[in-house]
Amino acid sequence: MYLSDDEKRLLDGAEGFVRQRCMAYLVELATVSGAERMVDLDGTTDFHVPTTALVPEYLFPIEELRKIVDEGAVFKAPTFANKAPFYGATFVDGWEGCAYPPHNDPAHHAKAMQPDWMELYVRMGLITTYSCASYLASSYWPSVGQHCAWNESSAVPYCNAVLGGRSNIDGSFASSFLAKAPYSGMHVPENRLATVVIDTERLIQTDVEWDVLGFAVGEECGLDVPALIHTAKPTTTQYQKFNTAANTGGSIAMYHVPGATPEAPTLEWALGGKKPAREVRFDEAHLKKTYEKLNDHRGDTVEMVSLGCPHYNLVDLMLLSRKLKGKKVKVPVWIMTVPALYHTAEQLGYKKIFEDAGAVLLSGTCPAAIAGVPGGIRALAVDAAKQAYYISGLFPEADDHLDVFYGTQDDCVDAALTGVWRGEWR
Repeated sequence: MYLSDDEKRLLDGAEGFVRQRCMAYLVELATVSGAERMVDLDGTTDFHVPTTALVPEYLFPIEELRKIVDEGAVFKAPTFANKAPFYGATFVDGWEGCAYPPHNDPAHHAKAMQPDWMELYVRMGLITTYSCASYLASSYWPSVGQHCAWNESSAVPYCNAVLGGRSNIDGSFASSFLAKAPYSGMHVPENRLATVVIDTERLIQTDVEWDVLGFAVGEECGLDVPALIHTAKPTTTQYQKFNTAANTGGSIAMYHVPGATPEAPTLEWALGGKKPAREVRFDEAHLKKTYEKLNDHRGDTVEMVSLGCPHYNLVDLMLLSRKLKGKKVKVPVWIMTVPALYHTAEQLGYKKIFEDAGAVLLSGTCPAAIAGVPGGIRALAVDAAKQAYYISGLFPEADDHLDVFYGTQDDCVDAALTGVWRGEWR
């Protein structure tokens, strides 16, 4: 592959050991992805903290990082943390009320919030959004056409499809530090064009419809770029749901909604004037089957409810507060959001409404990320396809089975108030 003189200097180690390791990692990534050159990032980046997000052979000792940070090293791109700042992710806010040891232990939380890597990253300019939906709180989005390096299932399609930025699923310390990424995948204009047209029997317009459609599209398309027709214009919540589900059922990094997303004023634009490789129509039976696949339960008793995957935005929290105001839940309820929005929800009174109802507002993670639910819980209701799919996979054995109920926010609120599941595909 072609490397500029500056990139060769980095790879040869002329700029120090850490930069050499980062450049070697990006060259390896470029080789795997078939890139012929690097692209300079003029947008934003994020990565999983606190690790360097590099494969083991390219890791470097923390002492090496501390040395260059003391010398003034900073991230060359605006960089955000898309995960909680510690191994075995735990909660950033609200942990005192989660009733799930060790996550509710003050000593555990204090230790978890102070990993050595994080202090150095912050000195380098890391913005500690600590969320799978860090874009909700970043307040700084890439412009159409800017090259980025993002990570996370809901985030990468948000960058590509919703904002018109250009990113693969490749956010890492290396891309943030050097502001470079392999020129492949969604960085290449022609790769962003749709090759599959997805139609549906019903008009897709509700949150759960976008969620279920996303999972079905992911299963159908894999890595292909779809164009979606016969939909209403999605809201922010619906973009989040579709993105997450499509990148769980498959690996959708880019899609188009003609008339809504920035690179598709029309279907013809989305296709680049070409005919699609295939056209797929999902009928009612297919969508219902997808919905039922995300439900894995043997009865109708609900023992816990978890909401907010991807993390709830502020309007999601507002709507939920209206539904819980003046009521009392019968089972534990976790509500997940972005750390920055946790404090906004507190200022707006939503947190108190949740607490008065018996629910707990949390930030920074989710049941799937912490790999479980409190001891004794064997029936969980969720309102996200991704959470339903991942949490089911954590309890595959019959003697350790977790009943998972998936449906709308309204279905989950009803289950929280009654302890009974009455959700269905409507």
